[in-house]
Amino acid sequence: MHIRFGTDGWRSLMNADFTIDNVKVVAQAIADYVISRGLARYGVVVGYDSRRGSREYAKACAEVLAGNGVPVYMTVTDVPTPLVAFATAKLRTGGAIMITASHNPPEYNGIKFIPHYGGPASAEITQEIERFIARAEVRASDIGEAERRGLVAYADFREEYLDWISSLVDKDAIRRARLRVLVNPLHGSVAGVLDEALRRLGCEVKCVRCEKDPMFGSLTPDPTMPESVRDMQSFMEGVDVGLATDGDGDRASAYSETYIAPNTLFPLLLMHMLNKGVRGGVVRTVATTHMVDEVAAKNGLRVYEVPVGFKNIAPYLLMGEAIMGGEESGGFGYKWHVPEKDGILTCLYVVEALALSGKKRLEELIREMGKEIKLLYSVRGKVDVKRPHEVRGLLAGLEPRSVGGLRVEGVCRIDGAKFVTERGWVLIRPSGTEPVVRVYAESEEPEVAEALLAWGLERVRGLTRAR
Repeated sequence: MHIRFGTDGWRSLMNADFTIDNVKVVAQAIADYVISRGLARYGVVVGYDSRRGSREYAKACAEVLAGNGVPVYMTVTDVPTPLVAFATAKLRTGGAIMITASHNPPEYNGIKFIPHYGGPASAEITQEIERFIARAEVRASDIGEAERRGLVAYADFREEYLDWISSLVDKDAIRRARLRVLVNPLHGSVAGVLDEALRRLGCEVKCVRCEKDPMFGSLTPDPTMPESVRDMQSFMEGVDVGLATDGDGDRASAYSETYIAPNTLFPLLLMHMLNKGVRGGVVRTVATTHMVDEVAAKNGLRVYEVPVGFKNIAPYLLMGEAIMGGEESGGFGYKWHVPEKDGILTCLYVVEALALSGKKRLEELIREMGKEIKLLYSVRGKVDVKRPHEVRGLLAGLEPRSVGGLRVEGVCRIDGAKFVTERGWVLIRPSGTEPVVRVYAESEEPEVAEALLAWGLERVRGLTRAR
């Protein structure tokens, strides 16, 4: 089969395309890449999430790496992706393999390759790995033999990671605030990590969906889908803030009196960083709220707009051009941390923002933000498409003068097609990880945002019918 790395790794259905044999082919290509770059002697971290079969897939990767003479640091249990990125940077390894399908439904699994710098692989790196895949000849060593040869060691980076992220927040302020926090890891690998970090910071923690479950309680483990976190409402009595993460911990959202979407969290967190005295540029994807631009303009900051995918944000964090980067899908990263999105650290910053403000509800912070900038209303939708990449070419010919009766004032085609009007914008973009075309819209007026979304969805249906 043709194995292709999407927006963030290779993901596919288990027991269809995602099989042990195909995983070994990808692991061989990663081994070939690491060897070709002269990084093999530094070893590779291998981690895995709580999905069905993830440990076995990770073991297969370790056997292939060892079969190529590449030392392996394998996690002792399932772990979040940010922890693996942290371990990669801390140990200065040649990279890491993370077995996860992140926020995808439970029938999926996947492989992320994390290069030596501890962030998402660039398109150039994944394209090189894909070239190695095309000519891979798998060499594997039995795991027991690899252990005896000293090529596989088991490591637990949890304590070091917890210490590190705790050092990045104002521990005294959080302890003084004595906040009551509801944690919802959606049955994923963040269970036992975020709740423990908050307890150590003096928060009173209540958990929901903290039991690890490879079927994620029959939900899609995506905290940016309101339906996946809706039941948090019934647990919010006596709680100041609710925090949710996805299956592998790189995405986050919040819950207070209502669901708080990442597009609202992003400008809140940016204002929080500015209030702490941190200044610098900010980077967002093309699908992310323009409220970030409003905050940046008010404070004289530069905004970088990039294609969807944290791999496009990471370079700005690595080079120090941005203090913070984020996506509407709930992934946020920070210049002083590893250049990977980290939902766990993001949750700590939400708590810190409340603690330093002296407020107990995120709605209070949102109201304060509304005095500084225009609050915008974001919506999104999708159309199932068998071959979404084919839509990409069709979008090039889409050049409307108006969208939903609103004159088009600007067009951005760095990823899909984004049409900006005087009262809002709409983006049509084929997914890089799922067989769907996504549509995003935003306006200060909810009815305008909904109209823009409806226009975009109908355009997609029209394009696909034409095929």
